[in-house]
Amino acid sequence: MVTFSVPVSAGNKHLRVAEELFRLSVPRRTVVLAGSRNRQVPDKACTALLNAFSRHGFSFFVGDAKGVDKCFRKAISTNPCKYRSLVACAFNRRAEYSFSNGLLATKVVPENLPPKAALHRRTVWMVKRFCMVLLFPEDPVTGRWGKGSALAFRTALYHIKPVFVVSSMPPKDSIHYLLLPANLFNVVDGFWVVPHPYGEGDTCDEEWKRGVNSKDKKSKRGVLPGLLSF
Repeated sequence: MVTFSVPVSAGNKHLRVAEELFRLSVPRRTVVLAGSRNRQVPDKACTALLNAFSRHGFSFFVGDAKGVDKCFRKAISTNPCKYRSLVACAFNRRAEYSFSNGLLATKVVPENLPPKAALHRRTVWMVKRFCMVLLFPEDPVTGRWGKGSALAFRTALYHIKPVFVVSSMPPKDSIHYLLLPANLFNVVDGFWVVPHPYGEGDTCDEEWKRGVNSKDKKSKRGVLPGLLSF
């Protein structure tokens, strides 16, 4: 497990108990990298984030769109982490070697879906299989979140997975998650959005139920879902 420690400001209304640090634990598994099709992430920032996650043992999942997806595909293609990364595609042509920057890529949706349905299924397929999402949702043209980013955000919360949102404005307050301003690896500022944990920072209800019902009755610590092998 990797633990992220987030300083908590005095009087933070998202925590019931006053704390100086909020600790979130996630497995050393795979991060989904996602965001607006119209946003650019500097190559230096992409590389710094990839290196930081890699030092903690993470692998990467990225989509086949332009914008944020393309920025990370480019950065991954020249980084040692390319051997631990996968491009999830909505269309066969996007899984081609030239389009995916030479990275391992595969179509992850059924055949003959309408384009909008295929893009929707690809996003859901990615997010539900991995341990956390790094999201750059703001469209620099409109200042609003794109539909794909909103879908990734909702899907992560539905599956009880944390999201780090790189945005000038925080997501809306909700009874369904903790919202904490933070800095990630001294690279980007944003907000941790954390579904309410079951144990010491762990969030996944499905794996928690398995743990409680397992033969090891002494263990009460929840564990997030497993990594898909590829």
